Amino acid sequence: MTPLLFFISIIATILGALPPGASNLVVIKTTINEDIKQGLKISYGAGIGEVILAFLALSFGFVIKEYFVMHTWIQIVLIVVLLGVGIYLVQTKPKKVKDPSSFSSKYATGFLLSIINPPVLIYWVVIFSMLHKNYNFDSMAAIPVLMLFFSGVFLGKVLTLYGYGRLGHLIQNKKSNFKCFINRLIGVILIVISIIQAIKLAFL
Repeated sequence: MTPLLFFISIIATILGALPPGASNLVVIKTTINEDIKQGLKISYGAGIGEVILAFLALSFGFVIKEYFVMHTWIQIVLIVVLLGVGIYLVQTKPKKVKDPSSFSSKYATGFLLSIINPPVLIYWVVIFSMLHKNYNFDSMAAIPVLMLFFSGVFLGKVLTLYGYGRLGHLIQNKKSNFKCFINRLIGVILIVISIIQAIKLAFL
């Protein structure tokens, strides 16, 4: 059962991380502007953030879910931020500037982009509510199992973002106008995500 849970954690993380989000898009952009190694640094930081979100969802799942339902302003702030960044990217031309950011700041960027993501937190609450039907995470004996599970979460996040990094690597040597297209595409995706979140908030 334990290897199966490890596999489940990887698949669940990949499914949750596949849709274009802030971490994914920044990994692509960083790889295009710099290189894939810099994108991987962001991926590792995002992986740590994903593990923390999963841990919080396991520990305080019901409380977190109720909190976000009762405090809609958090969702509104997220929508406004996504919309604002999306509009900015659509209107701004990419600049060919080498980012002098340090190793630690790349980690921090990935970590912050990952952990400040309420929808992912809710996603893990749902995942654990389903897993609780077949697995007991509350006993001390479950600690090794949880360590393996969270290792799968980290691996799944890094693998997904690595895939996005490879996509950015393919684009890296293209013409600047193609990079401009990618920049605007990222902006459009963020705008679409914000609109979808707004519709869900208004009608669901």
